[in-house]
Amino acid sequence: MPGRSHTTLGDAVVRSLLKGGHNVTYITTFTQLGSENLTVINVNPPGDAYNQDGDRPRLSELLRSTLPSHHELTIGAKYAVRALRHEKVQLLMRMKTVTFDVVVAEWFYSGLLAPLAEVFECPLIWYSPVDATWMNLQLVHESPNPAYAADLQASNKASEIPSVTERAQRIWKQMYLTAYQYYMTHYVETPLYYEQYQLAIQLRGRSPPLYDDLLYSGAMMLINSQPTLGQNLPLPNNAKYIGVHHVGNAEPLTKELQDILKNSKDGVIYVNFGSTITEELPDEMLEQLIKVFRHVDQDIIWKYGDKLERVPANVHVVEWVPQQALLKHPKVKLTISHAAYLTYIEAMFYGVPLIGIPVFGDQLLTMDVAVARGRGIKVHYTEKLAFRLKEAINEVLGNITYKTNAKEVSSILHRPLVPPSQELRYWVELVMSTGGATHLRSPALQLNMIERYHIDVAGLIFLTYWFLTKVAKLVKVYWDDFGTDTGTEEREKIE
Repeated sequence: MPGRSHTTLGDAVVRSLLKGGHNVTYITTFTQLGSENLTVINVNPPGDAYNQDGDRPRLSELLRSTLPSHHELTIGAKYAVRALRHEKVQLLMRMKTVTFDVVVAEWFYSGLLAPLAEVFECPLIWYSPVDATWMNLQLVHESPNPAYAADLQASNKASEIPSVTERAQRIWKQMYLTAYQYYMTHYVETPLYYEQYQLAIQLRGRSPPLYDDLLYSGAMMLINSQPTLGQNLPLPNNAKYIGVHHVGNAEPLTKELQDILKNSKDGVIYVNFGSTITEELPDEMLEQLIKVFRHVDQDIIWKYGDKLERVPANVHVVEWVPQQALLKHPKVKLTISHAAYLTYIEAMFYGVPLIGIPVFGDQLLTMDVAVARGRGIKVHYTEKLAFRLKEAINEVLGNITYKTNAKEVSSILHRPLVPPSQELRYWVELVMSTGGATHLRSPALQLNMIERYHIDVAGLIFLTYWFLTKVAKLVKVYWDDFGTDTGTEEREKIE
């Protein structure tokens, strides 16, 4: 996924493996990592890698209507195939002398990176940058029950006990996305699989296996979340929470930010709307936001790409912010963001309540979880954004509950049994040393859909019921005939 937040996570994975003394080949876009044991393959195309062919939704479109549920499935395959088509990646796959002990592939709504493990004849580990959901867990286990598992694309509240209507919506959405996923897998990704991988596999003297077999061949899934952060779904033994593994590699605060924090009397609010909102924010709405920020007592540190004119003295517009270092500072009272999962994780780790303005993808569910657990407030992106934001700021800063709940999460995340970065490395090394950690794999993948959902058992019960009803009818007919014959004989004897 060619996004800077995804690169932050990828860099953290690589750092952890390098600390273990491993040689790492890293296919990425924005990284600046360098090491003697690291080979970087940069596949970032010129221009905006994230918005080629209109992949990124336009903010004006999101104001009029929501994105279709299958949008992420479509762009996930696009991003994967762009990386695979890069000449450096193709060269790597076709070099018969190149081998690896394991492939760690990012899951982003597509399985097109799974065959890399087949090319290099090694185990596959999935890395999910988002919380556990039926869409990623089904690659190593089975889909969790929608009665307690909301979809990542859900736009309704992540209720602990959903109503009948909510459960019906979840079931329908999962059925729809499952059907669309089937279409993507068999009619989009399968041809791309043969196009990108067939030659590389044949050069190594093998025939390409079925794409379906490779898609579900993952030895393990590492999930960038924790039970206290996400939905807390039951996981199989080969799916592990390693969330907050990237935290701790914070760059220091700049002199400018240090001075702002030092001179702030009432604390600081950190604002980062992300590239989607920042680059397309209408001028009128921008002016309204500045008016809102003008009337708060706190200083505003606003991460914004361009310089803004006529901003009040308490608003400090900066082009770049070392986010972790800032959130860690005790004077930061609140963060306002677009509810990206990485920002949510970091805000909770440092105990900072959150106001989220989700626009698409998993951002909606992220904020629903935060709201349901009293850690923040969700503000919808509408023409009334500035007004709603002012109300939310007053509520969060005036109600100590939000800060208390965020601090409680922070306390839990600061007390892991093992540091997540070390745990990540442990599981990768376990898969490498055992040739795939087959002892942890879920037996659910050995069953087909008919066996998994007992469709054959239901059919057998139905046939048994049908057979017994027929037998009962025959017995009844025989009994009625027998009774009629007996009655006739008795009447004849009397006569």
